[in-house]
Amino acid sequence: MTEQLGAGPERTVVSDATVVTGPAMTHRIWRTATHALVVGPHADNGPYGYLTHLQLSLTPLGCGPELPPAGDEKALAQWITAHVDW
Repeated sequence: MTEQLGAGPERTVVSDATVVTGPAMTHRIWRTATHALVVGPHADNGPYGYLTHLQLSLTPLGCGPELPPAGDEKALAQWITAHVDW
C-alpha cells in the first residue's frame, strides 16, 4: 500500500481482543482524499474460527467520522471496528 499510495500509513495500531480475536497483529490505516484504507487482521468467522486473516477494507470518508486523535487507542479501536466489517 505504501508504494502504491506514495506514503506510509497515517496510523498504525496493534490489535487486541476489542478489535479482533486471535493473536495481536498490526492494523495500518492510510487515507486518500476520498477514502480510508485499513489493512489488518480479521477473524475467520467460519467453521475454523481460530484462523486470522489479513483484510483490506476501503471506506468512503464521507460515510463516517474522521480518525480519532493520536493517542486515543480505545477510540481508534472503535473506529477500526466500525469501518472494517465484512
